[in-house]
Amino acid sequence: MGRVEFVAFVAVGFALGALGIDLMLPALYAIHDDFGLEGANLSQAVIAAFMLGVGLPQLVFGLLSDRFGRRSVFFGGVMAFVAGSVMSAAAPSFALLLVARVVQGFGAGAMRVVTFSIVRDRYSGMHLARVMSLAMSILLLEPILAPMIGQAFLIVGSWRWILAAIAVLGSAALVWAFLRLDESLPIARRRSMSPRAVLATYRVVFATPAAFAGMVAFGLVMGAHMGFLTSAQGIFQVAFDAGLRFTLFLGLVSLATAAAAFLNAFLVRRFASAALVHAALVACLAVNVVALAVATAGTLTLPLFVVLQACSMFAFGLVLPNLTAMIISPLGSMAGTASSLFGFVSTVIAALLSFAVGQLFDGTVRPVAGAYIVVSACALVILARYGGKGDEDQGLVVASASMSASR
Repeated sequence: MGRVEFVAFVAVGFALGALGIDLMLPALYAIHDDFGLEGANLSQAVIAAFMLGVGLPQLVFGLLSDRFGRRSVFFGGVMAFVAGSVMSAAAPSFALLLVARVVQGFGAGAMRVVTFSIVRDRYSGMHLARVMSLAMSILLLEPILAPMIGQAFLIVGSWRWILAAIAVLGSAALVWAFLRLDESLPIARRRSMSPRAVLATYRVVFATPAAFAGMVAFGLVMGAHMGFLTSAQGIFQVAFDAGLRFTLFLGLVSLATAAAAFLNAFLVRRFASAALVHAALVACLAVNVVALAVATAGTLTLPLFVVLQACSMFAFGLVLPNLTAMIISPLGSMAGTASSLFGFVSTVIAALLSFAVGQLFDGTVRPVAGAYIVVSACALVILARYGGKGDEDQGLVVASASMSASR
């Protein structure tokens, strides 16, 4: 693949998993009514189940991709994703829907970790951050359009149609990968799957403070972001009486994330990723302090909320690619395993946190704003305490530890 096609492929590799969430956001109330669920917010479990499916198996997929190569593991992930999508579309009960969503997430997790690894196989440092930013700027157009498309499916049909459409898109991605995706991990660089080698690799990751601190911080920030997305339908339709326009407002605030990711591709040429992450987290904290104060005072209007939430989403768009580059760059010799541990830690944290935020929804924006405040503050403390070593120091840690992990 040339660079343009490669960036597009990376965006699709991430977007398929994102579609499993964003296309379903307008369908949560329909699923609640279809299955006659008792809890008002219980249908949000379809998001948490998918995210747990994404996170839990990634440890396995990273090891497999480091041992057998990226291409075959990617194919397996796409096929599992398609199978889970079909199972979800046909699920006769809410319990079976949750099981199918875990399977769907399982496949998305494989695609996610392998896509990260493929990018790291080809790029590092500033170039990695730039490629990730360009891919994310394409990817982050998805949450602008996906809820609207999901709402359109609901107008003409059932929420099951959404899942069938996801299965079709996954099948198309499988064909593209089969025709155009080359193997990016030479046989000489493949790693052993022996318990000793696996444990040694994990020790390398845990011995790299910036990488592990970044994983935890990423999970916290992603959890607050997902908490907003799972609550978005209620916020816009209940708190602000926006009706079907809620997908338009959600797309509008999501546009800020895409703009930030695109701008970041140029900012990383002048500023370090760590500095951009710090600035974005401080901005997110400040904006949500204002949002919480105004909401508590009862004076938060829909236009003001859209502006404040767009600022939060802009900050998120800066955090996402830079924090990813900070985590993966010092671990290039073990990109698959490092990506899998990154996915496992961050996604499980995000899934649990987002479900908790969603269950706290009380018809106002206070739970979401409070979550952004807490996680931004925690992420700043964690990164300041454990993520402050320079790249040279981190490189020495990884270089010394990798000797044993490669055996």
